Amino acid sequence: MADPQEDDRPVVDGTRATPQELRAEVERLTEDRRQEVDELRDDIGATVHELAGRLDVPSRAKARLRAVPPAAWAGAAGAAAGATGLVVLLRSRRNASARRPKRRR
Repeated sequence: MADPQEDDRPVVDGTRATPQELRAEVERLTEDRRQEVDELRDDIGATVHELAGRLDVPSRAKARLRAVPPAAWAGAAGAAAGATGLVVLLRSRRNASARRPKRRR
């Protein structure tokens, strides 16, 4: 059995209040506690929802891709095509020079 003098438990001696007043006080405390628990549940639920959203990498990546304007995609495609063309040109020149016989000086 718990010690009635613990800090988290109120001490009720019953000499200053009627039984009806004590019941009303218990009900009020109980309602306050319920409200506190409900608010805490809402806070925890919101936190869990936010963390789940942060950890859902695939959906975040898709959302960021949807946020890119079409003009940026066109520019990126042009840059990719230019880079690919440059790589092809450099490789073909290197391959062509490797096939040529070297001149003697």
